[in-house]
Amino acid sequence: MTAEYPEDAWELLSPSMTESRRARLVRAAENRTGQIRLVVQDIHHPHNISACLRSAEAFGVARVDVVCLKEKFEPSTVAKGVAEWLQIQKHDTIAGCVADLRNQGFVLAAGYPDAKISMFDLPVDRPIAVVFGNEHEGVAKEWREHIDIPFSIPMVGLVESLNISVSAAVTLSQLTRKARLELGDERYLLPERQRIALLSSWACQQLRSWEGQLEHLRHQRNQRKNQ
Repeated sequence: MTAEYPEDAWELLSPSMTESRRARLVRAAENRTGQIRLVVQDIHHPHNISACLRSAEAFGVARVDVVCLKEKFEPSTVAKGVAEWLQIQKHDTIAGCVADLRNQGFVLAAGYPDAKISMFDLPVDRPIAVVFGNEHEGVAKEWREHIDIPFSIPMVGLVESLNISVSAAVTLSQLTRKARLELGDERYLLPERQRIALLSSWACQQLRSWEGQLEHLRHQRNQRKNQ
């Protein structure tokens, strides 16, 4: 979730990993962005919330906000295998989620079938959070006053809507590509300190007793320094 881990965890724990695993984690962290956020509310079916989170991870989105007004969210069950690679923030209210995003400088966008602005025209010059509602009601009406940019996903077939997880995947694919192209890596990707913090969290979460191992490795490091 969003727990804090020691900054030196990656430096100390990663040498015990295989070279290929360490390279995979570094590559993933180097392609993470904090410019795009996914926000989902009360997704009912576990496979849908899992698919949304997988899409966020696959396209390099570092953080996901989950608003729980009616539905419970337990990442260990509905998002097994992906939640550990994401920073997931749970909120009990829409207002609390909005306040958190505003404090971090995010513009809020949400998908509505009748919106005039196309997904392709969403601006990426500022950090942007995209909001998706549940399978039955869509984006809750309580969001409307907070949404800066209502948008729609252009479709040319006979269907009138897409599944929530498909909508999230299509939008994140477009937004992350556009933002990286327009902003460049320096603005789009996580700063070095945040990347190291992310890698440290991943290293710790792979071990049941990472505190004890870190203490032991720090002791060994200090002994080498004193020799």
